[in-house]
Amino acid sequence: MKKTLIALAAVAATSASFAQSTVTLSGTVDVGLEKRFSGDALRMTSSRSGTSNWTLSGAEDLGGGLKAVFQVSTAFNADDGTLTAANTLGNNGMFVGLTGGFGTLRAGRPVNTLYGNAMFANGTKGVSLHDSNSVVNGNAAANAKNSGASNSVYVPNAVQYHTPRFGGVQVQFEYAPSESSAVGNKAGTGIAVRYDGGPLSVSFTNYTGAKAATSTLKSVNQIAAAYDFSVAKLFFTYRDQGGLAADMDTSYALGVTAPVGPGALYAAYNVNEQAGSDGRTVIAGYKYNLSKRTQAYVNLARRNAAWVPGFAPANGNTVPTGSSTGYGFGLTHNF
Repeated sequence: MKKTLIALAAVAATSASFAQSTVTLSGTVDVGLEKRFSGDALRMTSSRSGTSNWTLSGAEDLGGGLKAVFQVSTAFNADDGTLTAANTLGNNGMFVGLTGGFGTLRAGRPVNTLYGNAMFANGTKGVSLHDSNSVVNGNAAANAKNSGASNSVYVPNAVQYHTPRFGGVQVQFEYAPSESSAVGNKAGTGIAVRYDGGPLSVSFTNYTGAKAATSTLKSVNQIAAAYDFSVAKLFFTYRDQGGLAADMDTSYALGVTAPVGPGALYAAYNVNEQAGSDGRTVIAGYKYNLSKRTQAYVNLARRNAAWVPGFAPANGNTVPTGSSTGYGFGLTHNF
């Protein structure tokens, strides 16, 4: 439950209208136990169902339908108290902007346009199997095999503009300067066209992260769709990465969620191309609603032998040479 900390109202000097400003504190605490793969030690971990974070957000009514908005969200590890990005405020997204009849303009470190338009069965991570180049390890996600901004959920130094919706259609633009005068360095750009109407959502995104002159990777093209049949919702995301070999440039995810009892069941099948054997992951889980704000969950995942080349798990564990299974369970509270 979100709790409003500050609510102010001031009478405008030239009219009887009221300008209102609000600041809200909200967030999530998620912690549980997880075994990532066969032979791995059971470990306590954070954010496997919902991302542990505290978030300040707010809006000010500027009049005439125009509002100023902001958000500062910082993710942390609920098992040991560390930040997910060392000493970084707003690592879970941060922006200031304006919204009104013209659409929405935001600047700062907002959600990457590519990720914002992907559609996955599990909204967060599931079991961390450390599969090669996954959007989020273990998630029902296709891969964005690119350098710079397109390889992170949030993009720094970015300006985004979202048009108003016309018949369910919205166009989104993103620009992130490279902040370097070196020859060959390029800014990040993104454009997405998205339709949301009734049970159907579908989007097309073209995205290139800000990159250095030495990078040879090109833009990502992504198609995503979801359809809600009421008894179940289907998801699909497909990505193609330019500038890579034909046996390494595509990935996709198929998923489904369904209300079951007092909670929801999800399952997904993910494939990302790799030289040799493609990476293939099957994940599933159940989220049990203890209340509107508290969830217990269990996650399962199975991965083939195609692991990240050179990947070395922490604590001296060895990479499994064959297919491997992981599982986890925990508790999430939203406030």
